[in-house]
Amino acid sequence: MKISCIISLMIIIASCTPQSEHKPTSEVVSYPFVVEDDLIDFTHESGARGLRHIGESVGSGGALFDADGDGDLDLYLIQGAAIDGSALQGNVLLYQHDGKFSKSEKPCGAEDSENGMSCAAGDIDNDGDIDLYVVNNGPDRLFLNDGTGHFTDVTKERGINMPLFGSSICFIDVELDGDLDIFVGHYVEFSIDSFQPCMREHLEVYCAPKNYSGIPCSLLINDGNGFFSDASASSGLSAYLGKALGVLTSDVDNDGDQDLYVANDGEANFLLLNQWKETGEIKFIDDAYVAGVALGEGAKEEAGMGVEAADLDGDGDEEILVTNFEAQTNSCYRNDGGGMFLETSFVNGIGPPSIPNVAFGIRVLDVNLDMLPDIFIANGHVIDNIENFTNGQTLFAQKDQLFINEGGTFKEVSPHLPAELKVGRALISGDIDNDGDLDLISTSWESSPRVLRSTSAGIAPVIGIHLIGDGVSCHRDAIGAVIKYKVQGKTITREHRVQSSYLSSHDPRLLLTLAPTMDEAEVTVQWPGGASETTILTAGSYHKWVMGKGIVHQTQFEKPIPN
Repeated sequence: MKISCIISLMIIIASCTPQSEHKPTSEVVSYPFVVEDDLIDFTHESGARGLRHIGESVGSGGALFDADGDGDLDLYLIQGAAIDGSALQGNVLLYQHDGKFSKSEKPCGAEDSENGMSCAAGDIDNDGDIDLYVVNNGPDRLFLNDGTGHFTDVTKERGINMPLFGSSICFIDVELDGDLDIFVGHYVEFSIDSFQPCMREHLEVYCAPKNYSGIPCSLLINDGNGFFSDASASSGLSAYLGKALGVLTSDVDNDGDQDLYVANDGEANFLLLNQWKETGEIKFIDDAYVAGVALGEGAKEEAGMGVEAADLDGDGDEEILVTNFEAQTNSCYRNDGGGMFLETSFVNGIGPPSIPNVAFGIRVLDVNLDMLPDIFIANGHVIDNIENFTNGQTLFAQKDQLFINEGGTFKEVSPHLPAELKVGRALISGDIDNDGDLDLISTSWESSPRVLRSTSAGIAPVIGIHLIGDGVSCHRDAIGAVIKYKVQGKTITREHRVQSSYLSSHDPRLLLTLAPTMDEAEVTVQWPGGASETTILTAGSYHKWVMGKGIVHQTQFEKPIPN
């Protein structure tokens, strides 16, 4: 059944700050998305066959990227696999036509049928098109794009052998040599041969991660020609046993190279500081405890799922956000600018509303185009029969949450959607209709993904940027580039990344919101490696900015779809 509705609920919002004798001022906020459940020709299958293996409960993700080079975003979605070997649909690449995502009649070459978890889209071989790396509970896959949207499996010939229970992935240029390396998060040691069911009140449930041993993450170093060597041990990563789910890159210590943050499920999180700038060696050191980002509220290990980083307070450095399990708050670590963090989820308002939910995907985006970053979170439990233990008070399918930035604190604006509740997992962002605002795709366990189409296009001037490295001193994806621009005398800072959230790879284009009276802005890009370029960009278009060449192409935003 098609569920397509415009939600414009009037929600009374009061201040999050401590109350005084003055009454708080109320304001009206509308929900800025149209919810559409029939745009994607895909249904997730976990492979569940009644035995409740842990890998069934936590997938799966996907990627938004332009696979065939036609200017529209396409969607690659990850599928599970049955332990008993019965055939499932496998991963699919869905091409966008007239706002809908559907399969091509011809195979694309990337129809992997392993037990999938996540993927990353990026130009691995620096040839100008977008390739795919797929992370599985089992052997991973690397697919190279020929530029037309047809892929070839080159996993073995490129030196990749990843047979472990993988979860998440991000691309990173570790040693700043102009090509993409690969960081893969691994979850737990699991074998069907040694599987023992977990019971709760005489009913079988999915086992918690504490029942399994953690395993190290992996690092694959690119030799510049698209061939990889495993540097997991030599880099020091093999020393850190975790249960990784969410990963992202960020220059946390501001030394010019990319660091890694890892959310672990039921274990302390990792902040893996890249030592390349300090020593010239491919080494990582975990600084999470020292920096204050290892533990959650109350200094406890929490069930980290999704991760995001963004400058929430406008001071020029990025905060780190982590989604967690029920009875825990989602974490927000405030950056002091000197490499130290303080957990502030209760202070800024995102903590208490998150306690009843199991949160996975998370994205920071300016949903109402007021130049303030807002937060969207996808929720869904991992215990499919949880209602049996809570008298129906806790649900397997859960509503998503939107937190609006009120200038330093956040207020939840999460109406009871007149749509089917789903079991949320990945949360992928991209401008699906090319109209200058960010839409969202939320994957759902054992269901079809949901499209949340933004209705904010046109309410404020916006600049679109697609950064392209020169492919020599800077990889073409330009991950780690820092973008700065001024609005009303204030500098806004963004760090470019494509993989974050939960098992997600996003639209690589950036959107910069301007003040209502502006029609252009001076924008500075500091490319990975240190080179800097500045130019004036006009609102209302996507600007393709190639390192060393400037703006080589400009495409006007499409007219917003009528609501």
